[in-house]
Amino acid sequence: MITKAPKPRKCKVCPSLFTPKLPMQKVCGPMCALTFARSVKGKAAKVRQVKERRETKAALDAIRTKPQLVALAQKAFNGFVRARDAGKPCISCAQPLPPTAVGGAFDCGHYRSVGSAVHMRFVEDNAHGQCKHCNRHLAGNHVAYRAGLIARIGSQRVEQIECDQTLRKYSKEGLIEIARHYREEERKLRAA
Repeated sequence: MITKAPKPRKCKVCPSLFTPKLPMQKVCGPMCALTFARSVKGKAAKVRQVKERRETKAALDAIRTKPQLVALAQKAFNGFVRARDAGKPCISCAQPLPPTAVGGAFDCGHYRSVGSAVHMRFVEDNAHGQCKHCNRHLAGNHVAYRAGLIARIGSQRVEQIECDQTLRKYSKEGLIEIARHYREEERKLRAA
């Protein structure tokens, strides 16, 4: 019986070629084997950490109350609106908004306020970047907001917002998904 000589392989750690003595040998010598084992162990530890983080996050989400989840989803939604409208003028007074949306340089103003129209809380056409003066000190500056909204999205969509009485009830899972979605959308906008 004739056996083939093993083909030379490239070491997984260093760039040298070696002839393996064992069928599953991946490295050329003991030093490379030690380095390779440490890297594999490090990767396994990272995978374990990611898995533990996911489990911890799922456990936290399970014990959070619905108001806490609404607050998390609202924070993610507001961050998305700030990222989307960064660099645009204030929807009400047309003053330029700061180019950075980090740290609450301006507010996410709702045309139909969350207090009077809770069901419009996460509707993107209902929320736009608004300077703090208009949103907080002028109570939303609604007359100017409507004029700016018509200029930005058109009168037909503004009328749809004004007439929208659709009942929107969010489950805990739905709120978690809204928060995840808007965090991801904000991340994409900031990366662009």
